Amino acid sequence: MHVAVDAANLTRDRRGIGRYVRAMLTRWLEQRDVVRITLLVPDVLVGQARTRLTRILSRDELAVRRRNAVRSLAPDLVWYPWNGMTWTSPFVNIATVHDVWPFVSPAAAPATRRREQTSYLTMAAQTRAIIANSHFTQMEITRYLPVPESRVHVVHMGVDPAPSAATSVQLHGAERYVLAVGEDEPRKNFATLRRAMTLLPESLRRTTGLVIAGRSRPSPDGGRVALRESRRELTIEFPGAESAPTLVTGEVSDAVLGELYAHAAVFAFPSIYEGFGLVVLEAMAHGTPVVASDAASIPEVAGDAALYFPAGDADALAHTLLQAITDENAAAALAAAGKIRAREFSWDRTARNTLEVFSRVIAGAGA
Repeated sequence: MHVAVDAANLTRDRRGIGRYVRAMLTRWLEQRDVVRITLLVPDVLVGQARTRLTRILSRDELAVRRRNAVRSLAPDLVWYPWNGMTWTSPFVNIATVHDVWPFVSPAAAPATRRREQTSYLTMAAQTRAIIANSHFTQMEITRYLPVPESRVHVVHMGVDPAPSAATSVQLHGAERYVLAVGEDEPRKNFATLRRAMTLLPESLRRTTGLVIAGRSRPSPDGGRVALRESRRELTIEFPGAESAPTLVTGEVSDAVLGELYAHAAVFAFPSIYEGFGLVVLEAMAHGTPVVASDAASIPEVAGDAALYFPAGDADALAHTLLQAITDENAAAALAAAGKIRAREFSWDRTARNTLEVFSRVIAGAGA
């Protein structure tokens, strides 16, 4: 089976979607007797993309081609993994949808709204099948797009087993920290989390920091996170001496993120809308107690291994944080349940099930 992949965003997307695509490709590239992969990039990016993709995927031999050469490649299918389609092919097209946020909360600017929604509508019209990362996303696709449920196949995302924490942690300005991961955008709802931190009892407010890691503007008033691998030590310095100290790190490396998960007292996920919620599984894999909103796909992913609160309710979030921080038995039970839950999801299974969808769709196309 020859699969051509829209790889335009692969060199720059380090979020959940980027992790997903890298996880699929690294596994498929090891199965050359089953699948042949060609990465498609815009014409102007071919030279530099090949070098960067070789590094990202740890492969010396990659088939990287110009996107407009897809006709001459004649693949069995073209896979679009980035939410929607900004270009089309004359072959069997399959897309992965991670959420339909542009329809749930459309952009205020008409031009932006049209651009974001058009790629989804193009996908709905041009794909033979769509892969949804959760049953929740499957329902959202059929709700907002002209796509019958029979064309939407659910394949859950996965998570890598987490190694044991490789470092000790040195905290300056707090005794423990709550971790949140993601881009600081409205649907991630970090404002509710910040508010909840201020509602903790004073003794906890002054000793419990909040670390927000992800594609956000770093804290302007100092503070830092540093991983000294030579000393096997993670250092977190919170800015100032404020009550409920907060550190926004900006993007961090996978190594630093793993250590942040491992040393956090609690992982908080206040999002109001998710198609999956990969970071919840990552936290669970590291044995970190998870407190999460009850919105969208999150209960489907976290199951019984998280403490839930109503999305947007800062008081309820503060209560669940207090329980997870101060009740050692509850925290230990959450950590243990989270590890068990995370083991139910694997990238190997995701890769295998995705190829099975590809095979069924190709077989149906040739019938």
